[in-house]
Amino acid sequence: MPLQIMFIEERMNTIMAFARKLLTTSAVIGGALGALAIYNKVTETTAGELDTVLRGEERRYPWKNGDMFYEVKGARDAKPLLLIHGFGPGASSYEWRKNVDTLAQNYRVYVLDLLGFGLSDRPAVDYTVETYIDLIGDFIREVINKPTIVVAHGVTGAYVVANAYRKPQLFERIVLVSPPTSMLQEPNASPVSTLWKGVLRLPVIGQFVYNVLTSRQAINGYYDNQGYHNPGLISDELVEYVYTSAHQSNSRYAAASYISHSLNLDVHEELARLKMPVTVVLGRETFQPQSVTEVSQAFKRVNSNLDVRIVDRASYQLQDEQPAKFNDIVREYAGAAV
Repeated sequence: MPLQIMFIEERMNTIMAFARKLLTTSAVIGGALGALAIYNKVTETTAGELDTVLRGEERRYPWKNGDMFYEVKGARDAKPLLLIHGFGPGASSYEWRKNVDTLAQNYRVYVLDLLGFGLSDRPAVDYTVETYIDLIGDFIREVINKPTIVVAHGVTGAYVVANAYRKPQLFERIVLVSPPTSMLQEPNASPVSTLWKGVLRLPVIGQFVYNVLTSRQAINGYYDNQGYHNPGLISDELVEYVYTSAHQSNSRYAAASYISHSLNLDVHEELARLKMPVTVVLGRETFQPQSVTEVSQAFKRVNSNLDVRIVDRASYQLQDEQPAKFNDIVREYAGAAV
């Protein structure tokens, strides 16, 4: 047999052997992806439907990128007060369940689920800082349509500060609950963070990774490590509600942005120039790289007029751990009798 033909046959044999291995590997990978897809579907299906527990007037705000769910409670002629939840696994307006009824005795309380969370729409889009800045500003202008007292938890406080600086006529006062010091410094998105965002947005693998990150065990661990000073408050009811919220369809898209730190925003210049009253409320046991005293000093250095309140025996979820104290701070600050 000519050497050329032998060479071709050898190459063909090599190619065929490689093809058989590739087909076998593809079958394994395909089977694995199929198994992950089934796991993802079962996880979403068994999570069940989400419902509100706040017992207010349920409404929807048709925004440009999707409808937002919100509730209203309190006298129509009362001063408007808006509660904005923070970010985290399964985040939603549920975090204000111990505050709405009390605050509604003095205010017209608006409490919303941000786009991508809770009972609001969860479009498969890239959630950015500007998404939430625009959303909050549009909601106050189009729905409330009055100067508003705004209470924001965690990172979302940065979007409120940015809005208040750009459109001060929409705001009366601001309360920042457990604000991170990251909102006082330039965001530093690492390649690893960018990779996380890309992975979480993948159809099957991304959904699987997200499901692992938002399992009941992971949610319990998240709150135990940095959410609550008193672990006894991490009830089965709390974990189950957050788990259900985290596993509504398309939840991973907003999560991909906050987990990758893409939603961090530096507003130290805007905060320094704000003329309206601002109160910062911190839990004494809040988990941060710095102590609560250092966090307080960091905010006061930016704006010495800030009113800083520290709540004992509380961490990041201080409005849930010490609701009576928190409600009194908000009511006192906003001019209601306590």
